Amino acid sequence: MVTGVWLALFAAGCCEILATTCVKFSDGFRKAKWIAGFIVTMSGSIFLMSIAVKVIPIGSAYAVWTGIGAAGTAAVGMIAFKESKKVARIACLLLILAGVIGLRLSAAG
Repeated sequence: MVTGVWLALFAAGCCEILATTCVKFSDGFRKAKWIAGFIVTMSGSIFLMSIAVKVIPIGSAYAVWTGIGAAGTAAVGMIAFKESKKVARIACLLLILAGVIGLRLSAAG
């Protein structure tokens, strides 16, 4: 059960990455298919988060969820949108990832 809620939380973070990518492609919310993609993926993200917080403390769950979303979206930006790949930026993203892993490892159960 505990592993399942962590997987749900990870999937919620992945949905957040997809949702923010849809925002980028929506051209300021002018393209209907990307708006629909945002609504679907963000709804999925919130739904999966709601499953996770039944077991995982809300503070930890939110930190992991936003960490996955932020670091993942930044990685998408670097890969798909040719955003900066400076070493300092990558190092900071790795620190976020370390925090997410640390929260998972320090969780009870």
